[in-house]
Amino acid sequence: MAKTINLSFAPNTYGLAGVSKGKETFKTQVEPLITPEVLNSPDPITIQFPDSIVIIGISFWDGFSEELINKVGYDGIAKRVHFGTSSDRLTQELYDYMI
Repeated sequence: MAKTINLSFAPNTYGLAGVSKGKETFKTQVEPLITPEVLNSPDPITIQFPDSIVIIGISFWDGFSEELINKVGYDGIAKRVHFGTSSDRLTQELYDYMI
């Protein structure tokens, strides 16, 4: 069964920045939900950013994706992890920044 992780941020938050904020977000909102069962399943994992987030700074993404790569690996991300954001352009930027 596919796993969707819906991220949440403070009201009126439109942008995300900072390596430490990225790491904190991953550790508090994503890591607890990526259980061994989820990791061992072939099903996709979707990480959904709220539509109110229109800017994701590379510093935030560096912290967030570092933790994600450590947990799932590049191959796991490429094969199973999907990101949802407020726009196709922003979503593509997340993949581009990860390379």
